[in-house]
Amino acid sequence: MRINIYIKFVAFLVGAFVLTSCLEGDDSNTPPGGSKPFIMMTNNPNGGTLVNSGVRYFGAETLLLNPAEENDTVTFAVALQGVAKYDKDVNVTLSTPADALDDVNDGLTYAFMPTNGYNLLSTSGVIPKGKTYAEFQVVFHPNVIDLTKNYMLPVTVSNDAGLTVSSNYGYIYYHIIGNALAGAYTWKYRRYNSADTTAATAGTAAGTAIFAPKDATTIETSGGYASTVGLNAPYIITFTKNDDGTISDLKVTINTEVANGMTENGITITKSPAFLKQFYSPTNKHFKIWYTVVNSTGGVRVLIDEYWLP
Repeated sequence: MRINIYIKFVAFLVGAFVLTSCLEGDDSNTPPGGSKPFIMMTNNPNGGTLVNSGVRYFGAETLLLNPAEENDTVTFAVALQGVAKYDKDVNVTLSTPADALDDVNDGLTYAFMPTNGYNLLSTSGVIPKGKTYAEFQVVFHPNVIDLTKNYMLPVTVSNDAGLTVSSNYGYIYYHIIGNALAGAYTWKYRRYNSADTTAATAGTAAGTAIFAPKDATTIETSGGYASTVGLNAPYIITFTKNDDGTISDLKVTINTEVANGMTENGITITKSPAFLKQFYSPTNKHFKIWYTVVNSTGGVRVLIDEYWLP
């Protein structure tokens, strides 16, 4: 799977829930070493022992996608459990039943993932004799998915060996939690090497900035100061989504303590990030953020980033 700051499904390493403990209490699932082999989905390549599938681990099946990217590949596996080895090949077939959207009750309504938003590279495979898993991949296409909406792609499996499919972990529910501010914004940056904006600009930049959703009410995006001087210091924007579809209580922060961040590079924020402008409607968005710093040599900087969409 492609790894970058914005794209990857949430890799919650779900405590120490190894397979033997995860399956306790499920009468249809016999733990490894038991007498009845069964099939399960695992949101890990190589049939890994962390389950990360099913309704129980729904959070671990969240996709965090960068709307500017064309492809983001996720690898998962169909795993044979209950026996150390099986004495013949097991042919497995994947499907994506839409009625599985009703399995999850987290207070949100999900639509089925748009057909142009994903590509399941193969829907059939083999767990070879003596092996314990078959690996699969699904490619998501963030640039054609509306990341302001909730979508789900449920994936399950059948087999030709008559093996039971786990009732707890027979599905992977890949899903997007829509974020009202997600998208690719036009962006403009200005820097002033002074205590205010009355002097001439000392640096500018422009282009496209990605408002990448971290969850339903949190956005991460790059600012010009960080990107032009090579710092790891993205803005974190949070807000409240109201029942009538509006948003309120917008806040913006920068974590100064991350690796290669501001503190590590001797930069101090002297006036915290704040919105000079904030406008939101479902079709038009416009935000302007400013803050001030003192750099490692004592220089004062006023920094302004402006974003709008469309």
